[in-house]
Amino acid sequence: MTKTIPYYVQKHVMEIIIIDDNSTDNTEEVVKELSKTIPIIRYFRSAKKIRQTGAKNIGIKMAVGDYCYFGDDDSILKNGSIESLVKNALQNKDTLIGSRHIYMDKTQDLNELLLDKNILQDFNLSTFYNKDTMILYTYPKVAKVVELPFCQACFLLSASIAKTQLFNEKFIGTCNREETDYIMQLCLKGHRVILDCDSLSIDLPRDKSTGGIRSVGFLLRHLGEAYNEYMFYHRNRAYLQKISTLNTNPLLRACMHLVRKIIK
Repeated sequence: MTKTIPYYVQKHVMEIIIIDDNSTDNTEEVVKELSKTIPIIRYFRSAKKIRQTGAKNIGIKMAVGDYCYFGDDDSILKNGSIESLVKNALQNKDTLIGSRHIYMDKTQDLNELLLDKNILQDFNLSTFYNKDTMILYTYPKVAKVVELPFCQACFLLSASIAKTQLFNEKFIGTCNREETDYIMQLCLKGHRVILDCDSLSIDLPRDKSTGGIRSVGFLLRHLGEAYNEYMFYHRNRAYLQKISTLNTNPLLRACMHLVRKIIK
């Protein structure tokens, strides 16, 4: 957190809301130290475990700005990303603006990634989205915004939209699928999604991140994920049938997910 939060101090950012999900580590002390040099930090510690969905909902309710950006404490945000996201939001009303995203590995250099100079000239929708697997690949940088059927977890939208659609707190365990569920529920209401290619979020290598999926036991994690798969496909089946060639039967998707995890 001490490494990532300063990257969120950017133009147009009036507050950085940090939700502490009743953690047992030194999060509160770290936030207090960060607040000495970053006074726009707002900190809330939950009295009980509320998981990612509950934490995001508290953040939405606390937000006082015109826009909400959903980030993470183990993600680096390239300088100028928020300014670019806001610019695109102003030009595309009632639209979710996704940030490009990369999962950094140990062999990559952060400073080199942040230079972000390489622009892909030849591309189409399949460059970013595989409708047969429903997998997004949003690292490629192109010279214009790209409309997508949904985006990854780091995105910006107007606060007025965010406050009308809270995250579903019935997701359990690691709450996998909760962001995609949130986005698709908004798509079902008619909101568009575009990818802002001048914005970039970089997830740090997993050996430098210990929260979320890495903090839940193997059996509980995968049983919870299977349940979340069922709920996700049940809630979003109509939209998924429009954007994907996958069999969207909720029970089938839950069973397939569990089998893959056990075999792996």
